[in-house]
Amino acid sequence: MIMRSPLASSRLHHANDRYSRRILEIAKKQQNHRAVANSWFYLGNVSVDMRQFHQARDYYQQALDIYIEYGDGYSCASTYHNLGIVAQELREFEQARRNYQQALDIKIEYGDRYSCASTYHQLGIVAQQLREFEEARRNYQQALDIDIEYGDRYNCAGTYFHLGKLAEELGELESAKAYYLQDLQITAEFNDEYGLGISRRNLARFYQVTQDESLLATVSEILGVSVEEVRQSFDENRDS
Repeated sequence: MIMRSPLASSRLHHANDRYSRRILEIAKKQQNHRAVANSWFYLGNVSVDMRQFHQARDYYQQALDIYIEYGDGYSCASTYHNLGIVAQELREFEQARRNYQQALDIKIEYGDRYSCASTYHQLGIVAQQLREFEEARRNYQQALDIDIEYGDRYNCAGTYFHLGKLAEELGELESAKAYYLQDLQITAEFNDEYGLGISRRNLARFYQVTQDESLLATVSEILGVSVEEVRQSFDENRDS
């Protein structure tokens, strides 16, 4: 992966923004309604990447209005999903839930079971943020079941992580440990360095809470390092 400086990343986003606006103008002149909608949608994505969430919402809404006008129900699903992400980032959780639910209903209508998983996952996060814990658990489990059904092991990791967070919040520490370790196992299998960093920091924090020595042994086995190396890593994460 090529790492870019913040300045280079900003320049890239602005270049993408200018390019998308040019495509948008061409599509408007040609009266290509799908291309216009797709351009608005892409501009929404660029704005999300730049964390300009109010602007992103305006772009996604422009896209959605065109998709609805021309009966493109399937494209509405991804737009509602992204509107849910924007509302969630703005901490408008009830609006986020409404958007995700609309996305989910359309995906179910079109028989797109696989992509339902990501929307169930987001609905789980929203429910957890609203402290509706059983609803959160049901949504996470739906996401997990679909990812397992379709063999998408990589996406299972994030859902195991959130199930762990939920279990820990409910005081179910053994379940939380099992979920966190499943997340670690998968991220290690895929050599996901970014995900491993998150998992290891979280497990270091969890170890400080539980002082569960068996956790060190299991982590050492998964990562193929000694127990003392795990302990030292956890201590470093605690002090950082």
